Amino acid sequence: MKTYCDVCGQPSEPETGFYFGTGYVSYALSVAISVASFIAWWVLIGLSINDNRLFWWIGGNAVLLLLMQPLLMRLSRIIWLSFFVYYDRNWYTDKIVHG
Repeated sequence: MKTYCDVCGQPSEPETGFYFGTGYVSYALSVAISVASFIAWWVLIGLSINDNRLFWWIGGNAVLLLLMQPLLMRLSRIIWLSFFVYYDRNWYTDKIVHG
């Protein structure tokens, strides 16, 4: 991850340990994906312990979450940063006007 934004110069880590909270966001995203995949599995395939369909979903969901981990990590950092850093669409023109 770059130290500063190439366009606006915003530091990508405003303070030491800033991204520790992304674990909570990543966990929430993982739970949401797991619930969505569970509902999709239940509707499309069905659930039964007798023929191990539930265990196949657990294994498939684990593989899905492992494959999506790089995406979830970056997405959770973006979401966490957007909680604390205000995005100004006109930052460049305001910078020129206000000096």
